[in-house]
Amino acid sequence: MKPVQLVVFIIWGALCSSLVIYAVMLSSMTFAPSQTAPRSMGQIIALIAGSATVLSFLMRRLLLGGFASGALSLDDPQQRGRFIAGHVVVFALSEGIGVLGFVNGILSNGQGDNWLPYIGLSLVLMLLHIPLPSRFKPAA
Repeated sequence: MKPVQLVVFIIWGALCSSLVIYAVMLSSMTFAPSQTAPRSMGQIIALIAGSATVLSFLMRRLLLGGFASGALSLDDPQQRGRFIAGHVVVFALSEGIGVLGFVNGILSNGQGDNWLPYIGLSLVLMLLHIPLPSRFKPAA
């Protein structure tokens, strides 16, 4: 594993652990009984989360496709920057879904069915976008 790949993997691990922290915080917080958030807000959050899911795969193909096909190499410093930036963008889109779930959980007084699907989806996306060295072929 090259140093740049290790850096990206450390970023990935930190973002995955933050998703776990969101879930622990929401499950351990106590909320005062009050009215629930408007249903339209939950629908807007769901729409944004769905869009971010699709966009994460599109951005991964656009920004990192050259590394997966072997057309780009990590030996060039400019391409290393592209490798890191591309992963940060993809991870941010995936992590953002968990943040939306956290916000929706707070707005809905911590009801698990309002935040758990988002944080779960975000963790699944992070696992699908894991930066394994075997996914990136060396340039020919």
